[in-house]
Amino acid sequence: IPFSYKNKYHATLHEAADGNILSLFGAAESVMPLCDKIWSAGGEAELSGEAKEAATKTVMEMYRLGLRVLAVAYKNDAGPTLEDALQNLVFLGFVGIKDVIRAEAADAVKKAREAGMRVVMITGDHRVTAEAIAREAGIFTDGDGTMTGDELETLDEKELLARLARTAVFARVTPDHKLKIIEAYKKRGEIIAMTGDGVNDAPALMAADLGVAMGRSGTEVAKEAADIILLDDNFESIVAAVEEGRSIYKTIKKVLLYLFSTSLGEALTILGALSLGWPLPILPVQIIWLNLVTDSFLDAALAMEPKEEGLLSGHFERPKKYLVDRAMMRRMVVMSIPMALGALLLYWALNGDPARATTVALTALAVSQWFNAWNCRHESKSIFSSNPFANKFLVLATAIVVSLHLLAIYTPLMNKMLKTVPLSLSDWGWVISVSFSVIILEEIRKFFSRQHVKTV
Repeated sequence: IPFSYKNKYHATLHEAADGNILSLFGAAESVMPLCDKIWSAGGEAELSGEAKEAATKTVMEMYRLGLRVLAVAYKNDAGPTLEDALQNLVFLGFVGIKDVIRAEAADAVKKAREAGMRVVMITGDHRVTAEAIAREAGIFTDGDGTMTGDELETLDEKELLARLARTAVFARVTPDHKLKIIEAYKKRGEIIAMTGDGVNDAPALMAADLGVAMGRSGTEVAKEAADIILLDDNFESIVAAVEEGRSIYKTIKKVLLYLFSTSLGEALTILGALSLGWPLPILPVQIIWLNLVTDSFLDAALAMEPKEEGLLSGHFERPKKYLVDRAMMRRMVVMSIPMALGALLLYWALNGDPARATTVALTALAVSQWFNAWNCRHESKSIFSSNPFANKFLVLATAIVVSLHLLAIYTPLMNKMLKTVPLSLSDWGWVISVSFSVIILEEIRKFFSRQHVKTV
């Protein structure tokens, strides 16, 4: 009889000269009720109440050591079939198996907790064994609860949902129980990542938002059911992947913020001029120049931004349904308005010289975008407290776009193509002064953002 989560034991019948011999091992609570005798050095003896009490005490001590315990029994002259033999067995003893956790597991669980993720254990082990292992791994602490599969069966949906919040260990569970637990967490609105390696884990791996199978020890069934296969079977790799994923999420938002805010600044400049009845402050070919040259280099460099600190802190924002959320839209407005106002103000001041006014407005937008790329490096950290050389790609990209823009206004060929004229030092002084307002307003917003995080 192969092992199953229902029987919790494995039995084999062996043909012998003096009668068939039954060999059985499995969970203590499944094997002991089948025994009425105990083996000792003096031979078989009745399994008395005192002997059962001693056996129970022994197995509980083994559970508390975090051992996975198997009870072993046998029967001589067992009869012709396994089913007939499964009674009046002789108890031999217990086998304790220590499933040593990785040295880095406790630290990885701690990082996961600090990152705002909750780690729970779902296992077929005995309750006491599960608690001991979970405590060693840092999953189970004082005040946490444990739930067995039998308890789970007695709870209705409302009671189960209420107990999930304080349960850290689920013990002696079946595949059906695992599936029920996953579905209950999802009803609470939780995002669930489930790890597993066995055939019995496949339904829960498929039901979870993210199924993670073990690549080395996992069965092919588990791998097929999972969304991700963990090649090194290391929980720490999951935490590292979360950190990397959060970094990618942040980087995508930085690039989107830069692109949308600069585009909005250009759009507001044109709309502002049209609403005032002015000629266009920047020409179509100049808009193409800004988008293809200035934006392309700087947004590519922002994508190379190194990982921020604190990605695994509890303050990390939970990803919204949309990448462009309200907070990002507010930042876009804060960034784009000074771009547009600065360009319009300088264009108006030089309106008597159309070519020069257009060139100054174009340059004001370009310089604002240079500054804004550095604004977008961090959501709350000041530009002036950041290491400018942490992202060497951005330094290089800024140098490239500055050089290209100088070519655009100081070479005859580019003057002809872009309808620009050379600017004086005083023009540059006004342009840089006005464009710097993009940094000033964003620094003010970042200051209040940091104060909000401190108070929270």
